[in-house]
Amino acid sequence: MRHLLKIGRNRAGTASVELVFLAPVIITLLFGLYEGTQAVLAYMKLINACQTVADLVTQQKTIASSDIDDFVTGGQLVMSPLSTGSLGFAIASVTFDPNSGTASVAWQDTRNSTAMTNAATLAHNYGTKGESVIVVTATYTYTSWLHYVLPGTLSMSQVAYSRPRLVASIPHS
Repeated sequence: MRHLLKIGRNRAGTASVELVFLAPVIITLLFGLYEGTQAVLAYMKLINACQTVADLVTQQKTIASSDIDDFVTGGQLVMSPLSTGSLGFAIASVTFDPNSGTASVAWQDTRNSTAMTNAATLAHNYGTKGESVIVVTATYTYTSWLHYVLPGTLSMSQVAYSRPRLVASIPHS
């Protein structure tokens, strides 16, 4: 009995046992911190890509469909080194009637995304009679490489507004 009590009072391996129990928790927290940071980075890059595409569009006097491809390529470059397979853009020009100020969609173009059904509503407070506004929505799906910490995917979206710089309204051909 005395021998069992002596073994029970021995604290020599306590730190090792605690480390064995806490190591998985600490490692999971570290990987979670990394994945959370990567997701925030992806969202910040999405914001920049969306604003970049809006800025590139508003610097033009006219726009063709091939120009939209170039602008989307610019947005993809902003997202690097992240994968851009799930990156999509919807770009719309919203004009405001010179008499009533009612917003209406002049043109819309999409790449790897669904069309904006609410572009005129989105731009409602961003223009006055006779003006136009470019509305860009960007969508991205972030997939974690460590599914244990961040299971599934995170769908992100961002909207950017910008006014044409060189003309009142940018025509699309």
